Amino acid sequence: MNLEKAKLYEQYRLPYAKAMVDDLLRQVGPAAVVADIGAGTGQLSRLFALHCDTVYAVEPDAAMREVAGEALKMYGNIQIIDGRAEQTTLVDHSMDLLVIGNAFHRFQAEAIAELLRILKPSGWVAVVSYTFTNQAFAEMLFPRLSTLEGFVARGAKNWHRMPVQTLFGDHPTQTLRYSQSHNEDWEAFWGSAQSGIEAPEPDDPDFAPFQAINRDVFEAFSVDGHLRVEYETQVLLGQPKP
Repeated sequence: MNLEKAKLYEQYRLPYAKAMVDDLLRQVGPAAVVADIGAGTGQLSRLFALHCDTVYAVEPDAAMREVAGEALKMYGNIQIIDGRAEQTTLVDHSMDLLVIGNAFHRFQAEAIAELLRILKPSGWVAVVSYTFTNQAFAEMLFPRLSTLEGFVARGAKNWHRMPVQTLFGDHPTQTLRYSQSHNEDWEAFWGSAQSGIEAPEPDDPDFAPFQAINRDVFEAFSVDGHLRVEYETQVLLGQPKP
């Protein structure tokens, strides 16, 4: 990812529900040491840094780490790590809690063994994602994006689509859900669209149709120049075992 896209990601990416942090920690108990795997610019890291002693923000992309370094500089208990889910560089059985955002669908199968290696035997994992809940919005946007060959090809390359349950196996999990909404003008909506890893760059043949699709969807659902994005943060929580 280039630096400009990483800056858009930090500025415009939809926020996770802050309420989930208190709920999670009530479930798992004290979590002094947390690792945010695939941290991006640290959206999850900063939420947990307010409640935990140390947070390791593990991120493989250099541009994301650079933007995170600036965004997280006021958090003295966050350490940004050059690592990936398949090779975090963290110490064996040292984490009370692993938090994983929307990056999980990019993990390869060998990440499972690595995550179990760094997790304490009594440790917990929370996989956090969000989905759009306005069905008409989703049905207009995503089928049209699927017509862009480059966009689809990048998704096929970067999305390994490993089932989340692979991480937990037969061990019980629970799901927490948080309804959210976010008002966006065109600048914010378009900035969020551009921030995706699969989003085409300006010199890509897909860029103009990608922009046109997003503009059409924005115009179809916006009122007085603002679109209300309805979505749900979902947390799958459990204690995976080797």
